[in-house]
Amino acid sequence: MDNIYTGKSSRNPNKPLIWALILGIVLIVFGVTIYFDLAAWENSNEEKHLHSLIWAIYDMGGKLAVGAVFSTIGLSVIGVGYKKSKDLKEIVKNAKYN
Repeated sequence: MDNIYTGKSSRNPNKPLIWALILGIVLIVFGVTIYFDLAAWENSNEEKHLHSLIWAIYDMGGKLAVGAVFSTIGLSVIGVGYKKSKDLKEIVKNAKYN
């Protein structure tokens, strides 16, 4: 079997984990930020404009649900990136022994 890594940029099996960490942290920070933004909005008289998806989540579970959804998605993305990197490292390890 030929090695699946064809170009220099594709040889790093940690690349999926790095990108997943970046995206996951951004989603977690967004979830925490939107939670505090909604908490401040609930204590004010201002009008709030949000995406309809965020409004739907807010209507179902409040500000905690909105923050939890984005944080859960962020953690899931990190988990998927870790698994993909682990699988790629296993392929590299097996390719060295063959």
